[in-house]
Amino acid sequence: MVNAFWLDRDLAQTARWLVDDHVLSSVFENAMVLTTAVQLAGYPESEDLYYTHADHPLTRWAADHPENWGLLRAYTEEAHDEWRYRWDHPPEKTHGSWATVESLDEEVLAGLDWPGEPSDPPQVTGEWTADDYVDAYRLYYANEKRHLFEWSRDRSPPPWLDEYRRGSK
Repeated sequence: MVNAFWLDRDLAQTARWLVDDHVLSSVFENAMVLTTAVQLAGYPESEDLYYTHADHPLTRWAADHPENWGLLRAYTEEAHDEWRYRWDHPPEKTHGSWATVESLDEEVLAGLDWPGEPSDPPQVTGEWTADDYVDAYRLYYANEKRHLFEWSRDRSPPPWLDEYRRGSK
């Protein structure tokens, strides 16, 4: 399943708080979402672009409006920067999935037919919902993703984890 874990409105902070597994998956999965979303908005199909999860809530949200797409792109770029940092990749190293997003033609993107309005990211958080999408993702992370809790290099767990934990899950 694809997802973006909106753990803070500051996307650089969000990337720092992602568990190691989600740093990499955020780059890979959201590159797929981004390229699928632009194709749904009219970007020319290409075998060089990913096309998958077209009906997923995150993909549909990203395809609705360029602001939505831009926010997910910024999230993915921060995750890519964090991928470089955590695994000590040099600045010139680019993950192949991110390179695919960077290969998109800006002029073509600007001319796409985005059908919707800007909106908050969807809460792809199962039973963990809240009025605010950041709160929903913090609840989801603290309760459903504990088994993945590992942060490399000098990254540490988010300070809000205990506040958002519920029960003994």
